[in-house]
Amino acid sequence: MNTNGDDLPAIALEQGLQNLRRAGSPTEQDAYQTRARQMLEVYTTPAGTQGARLSNDWLGTHDWRVQLVHHMDLRQPITPELVSRLAESMAQPGPPAPLGANVDPSDAKPTAVFRVPPTATGLEAFFGTHFIGFHMLFAEDLSFAIVANEGDFAAIAGPEEFVRNALPPEYVGAVATAKLKAELEAELDPGWFDGILAHYAPFMLDA
Repeated sequence: MNTNGDDLPAIALEQGLQNLRRAGSPTEQDAYQTRARQMLEVYTTPAGTQGARLSNDWLGTHDWRVQLVHHMDLRQPITPELVSRLAESMAQPGPPAPLGANVDPSDAKPTAVFRVPPTATGLEAFFGTHFIGFHMLFAEDLSFAIVANEGDFAAIAGPEEFVRNALPPEYVGAVATAKLKAELEAELDPGWFDGILAHYAPFMLDA
């Protein structure tokens, strides 16, 4: 997990939560959480702990594609266009606002599911307040998903057209993925990203 000093301070996290609203009653939130988890599988992280990732079975069955991005670009974007473009893609053609939930396998108790406004502020609030654990932003109709690996990276997934439209061109393809790998392994360890790339490789966008 990325724990460098540029993480949001506690007061910013509290303010971020004010931009999010619970997605209905506890029973409704429970149902949303269950639906989200059908897209996932539990795996062993490089640190030896349990994590959550999109399953290859789900990705293959739904013909989804995946692009990995740095988690920091979602919660404190250096390139504001990334979050703005992602939010705009989620808002079209006007479905219910996406849902956001903690999906950390180590957290067995029921957790809140939020209705996340498809705006730059809404996305930054969700990812900024959830970066400590595994978390997921997803469409209510399960037409796309973003699964975030603690504070390190996030897998943006859905039909190829959605993924390409949701990201600026410089964030898509093998060159962008190699840049992300270099950045993360400079903070962590050489080879840290290899298992993650091997898992998602059949579904990654090359160019």
